Amino acid sequence: MGSAASKPARKLARAPPAWAGARTPNVGEQAPTRPAMPHASETKNDAIERDSKDPDFLANLSKLGQVKVDHHMQTVRPAANQAQRLFQSRLQSEEQARSARPPRNHLVASSLLDLLDERKFATRPQELTEIAKKYDMDVEKLERLARYVNSVSVQEDSVKRWVDEEGVERVTMLATWVNPRVQEDRPLVGSGH
Repeated sequence: MGSAASKPARKLARAPPAWAGARTPNVGEQAPTRPAMPHASETKNDAIERDSKDPDFLANLSKLGQVKVDHHMQTVRPAANQAQRLFQSRLQSEEQARSARPPRNHLVASSLLDLLDERKFATRPQELTEIAKKYDMDVEKLERLARYVNSVSVQEDSVKRWVDEEGVERVTMLATWVNPRVQEDRPLVGSGH
């Protein structure tokens, strides 16, 4: 720190340091040359003949033995198969989308949301069956799906509203998992019992 006047003046070296240019040869010197590697050739020359008489190489070839070819092998092309399956899946999906009625147990997202909302208010097993039938779903598939998927429900007493410093109203609420109110002896789906 301090002003430039309080610091000693730097002096540059007049001769280059000893390490300068250590990697590059001086103008008068030449870099050592490597021996030329033999190149591929259409005709055998002495270098190729010497290379073919390598005893270690010949010993290793003898250990390997003859090549065994399995003529019953099939060509495996996983990328091609995967692309074909993807194409077929998209084609099937487009055909289903064009049809007036989707296949059984297939719903668009909005219909699935409606189905799961209606399911929450079922009080009897017959109501669950009627709801599943209305959406062309198997009751068993609906119950299996409902173990992992549900529509959004908000815990009523958890809603909190406030206005922040910028005058923007903020709302927070707690989401909850709601099972149907079916009166049965069996445990409710999604309850983990």
